[in-house]
Amino acid sequence: MAEKLSIQNLRKEHMPEYHVDTLANGLRLVTVEMPHLHNSELVCYIGTGGRHETAQQSGISHFLEHMLFRGAGRFANSHDIERAFETIGGAVNASTDAEGTCYHSRLHPTHAAEGVEIFAEMLRKPLFNDLEIERRIILEEAREDYNQQGQQTNPDNLMASLLWPQQPLGMPLIGSNQSLAEIDLSALKNFHRRHYVPQNTVISCCGPQKRAAVLSAVEQFFGDWQGEAPLTAVAARPPQPGPHQQWTQDSDSQISLQLAFPMNGRNDPRPLHYSLLRRILSWGGSALLPQRLREECGLTYAVEANCSMLSDTGYFAIDLAVAPQNLSAALRETLDVLDGLRRNPLETATLEAARTSYRYDLEFSLDQPEAMAVRYGWGLQAGCLRTLEQDRREIEMIDNTQIQTLCRELFTTKQLHLVVVGPWQQEQRTQTDQLLHTFEQVV
Repeated sequence: MAEKLSIQNLRKEHMPEYHVDTLANGLRLVTVEMPHLHNSELVCYIGTGGRHETAQQSGISHFLEHMLFRGAGRFANSHDIERAFETIGGAVNASTDAEGTCYHSRLHPTHAAEGVEIFAEMLRKPLFNDLEIERRIILEEAREDYNQQGQQTNPDNLMASLLWPQQPLGMPLIGSNQSLAEIDLSALKNFHRRHYVPQNTVISCCGPQKRAAVLSAVEQFFGDWQGEAPLTAVAARPPQPGPHQQWTQDSDSQISLQLAFPMNGRNDPRPLHYSLLRRILSWGGSALLPQRLREECGLTYAVEANCSMLSDTGYFAIDLAVAPQNLSAALRETLDVLDGLRRNPLETATLEAARTSYRYDLEFSLDQPEAMAVRYGWGLQAGCLRTLEQDRREIEMIDNTQIQTLCRELFTTKQLHLVVVGPWQQEQRTQTDQLLHTFEQVV
């Protein structure tokens, strides 16, 4: 038998996977020294997102993310910011999710300090230029989630509203037409002042640069930054027992289907169990769902399983798109695969295949500074920092029985939430009710 892969085989024994430094103002820096590479990844995480917003301010985190590109400090406009990053090999971008906002750029490792300086200007000194232009851009972006009748058609947004109705987590991250129209300069500045503070910020730099050099730059450009203690989000109310369904008509050529099962979030002690289960179900063409739905039944081109793990809640989701006439068959086959995982221990070869792909991905990440930045930067911000070696050891301890136990706990009718978007027929809703009733019969 081939020797199992070990992260330690590829790293010097005395070399730690990462370094964490905390400035006097509370800002944290995580550095991963990767001397074999030729590019670096610089990421700034701000611990604020959709769940920190009120209904009246829905979308303000994302709006503010956009505004930081509209000029900051010595950079008069978005062109100057983009050009500054490009000059050091960068390609700056950003994203906002339920709990955080992330600014990131690749850059040449000899210019890490310049990258830190540019991000310091953006995060600390936004000019808030061109507010009305940016509002129009965001409104155009938001229209992608609606049909011609003005109905929400984004399955992720519909699922969030189904899981967390009348809560911040249930509102679209991009906001609504009404909330976006009401966000003004004063609101943006106040939100920035309360949330963009050093205690709420993690900077991650991964690549062939030295920890001391990055720390020196961060202290130089962020060390005098001050702010109030960050605001905490309201705890999520747990979803009510299901099954719950949301059906939305849309004149498309396919039907989008999303199944979701609530989880306990990052407090759950089994993050790797969920990660392996995701691989077992949809990671590659030989995974259970692609094999059944695509290769054997020809019902869909792509099916994907994902985990959304927030601090105190989350869900395990399965997404697929099918021709309208295949909706009931695709749902039946999907539920049958899940039921099989509940009823029967997983085949050892299937579990080992998922475990092996996870091992390989751990090894591959040693050549991917962006993957390291997410692992350690986001991990530090989210309070779930895990090392490569920790993951490698723990996946070896997960067995078939544990996966089956997780599936019995997770895949139940009371947990099930279903979103259907597309040109569906009323009889398909009746068929779905029957399928869910059958699925309820757990051994």
